[in-house]
Amino acid sequence: MADAKVILFSDSSINIGGQELQALQQMRSLNALGYETILLCKPNSAISSRAKNDGLAVQEIRFRNAFHIPSLMQLLRLVKEKTPVAMFCHGSHDALICALVGMVQVLLGRKRIPVFRVKTFQHGYPLSFAYNYLFSGTIIPSSYLRSKFLDNSAIKSQKLQVVYPGIDFSALDCSTDPLPEHVLNWLDAHPGPAISHGAILRGEKGHSTILKALVEVKGRIPNVRYLIAGEGQDKSLLEAEIAALGLTENVLLTGILKKIAPLLRKSDLAVLPSLVEPLGMFQIEAQYLEVPTIASRVGGIPETILHQETGLMIEPGNVEQWANAIVWMLSNPEPAKQMAKAGKRMVVDKFSLDANTQSLISLFEKV
Repeated sequence: MADAKVILFSDSSINIGGQELQALQQMRSLNALGYETILLCKPNSAISSRAKNDGLAVQEIRFRNAFHIPSLMQLLRLVKEKTPVAMFCHGSHDALICALVGMVQVLLGRKRIPVFRVKTFQHGYPLSFAYNYLFSGTIIPSSYLRSKFLDNSAIKSQKLQVVYPGIDFSALDCSTDPLPEHVLNWLDAHPGPAISHGAILRGEKGHSTILKALVEVKGRIPNVRYLIAGEGQDKSLLEAEIAALGLTENVLLTGILKKIAPLLRKSDLAVLPSLVEPLGMFQIEAQYLEVPTIASRVGGIPETILHQETGLMIEPGNVEQWANAIVWMLSNPEPAKQMAKAGKRMVVDKFSLDANTQSLISLFEKV
């Protein structure tokens, strides 16, 4: 590995979600092709812990803010030592620091390192300067999200690259680890049809929509179960809502699961009720494992699921529609399974790991 080309991945987030998991997968894929990847992240962050557990190289940097001089200096020293061929940045603070490091390299007479900003969301009106000048390019997971950036016609369209996420489907096939004991014990104590939802615990992921819909579903399917996998800032709010709606015997917050496949294999239905979603990954994994799936008709999700062909799509936040769709899916297992089988065929064609990895490589090789 002494002569391996180095690629840096950075993320200043404390929590972990689909974007962070995708970055770790990309690191593993690039390592398998002979590259040397290093994750730059905050000490004691969830992504740092997961990366270390996965045997990935980690360099902890505080990334206290977008102009944190000690972080900038630490990264400059690392870049001088490793001479990376590219940097992929996933958070706001780390992205700006990486961009500044790239500029300093030029000022020092060194070759500028391609710095790519990975953006999985866009809030408000995008400003053109960062996209046009700070970064070599911005990687976006869906055509839908790219169109939102281009609401600002000053952004150079060639700077925005759609790269669909790559799913390690073989890992899903090989994932035979059991669920954590506390989840298995809860399932044993609460028999009934199981709905699963894997997403960071934030308002835009739509957990509250399903909780409200579950009150109606429970009236028709009393033993329905809803398993929420993930951690995040809204955990206490969700716990309070579960109690207020009388759903303590129907809902389990599992916490972060190292692998989602064991939960999906125990599920009769997967849901992604996001209010905002650039693309989403949970519903892709669910379809691959032939789990009947319902997702919001929002953002990039329609690029991953075909309504009434590979799953169902529901208006985001429409509690009544969600309740009816859940009841229909759980009450009609055969047509639901047929949609799930069609879903597997679609996602295998569209979201291969190899295609994703080659897309990343082509970005920095042509700069």
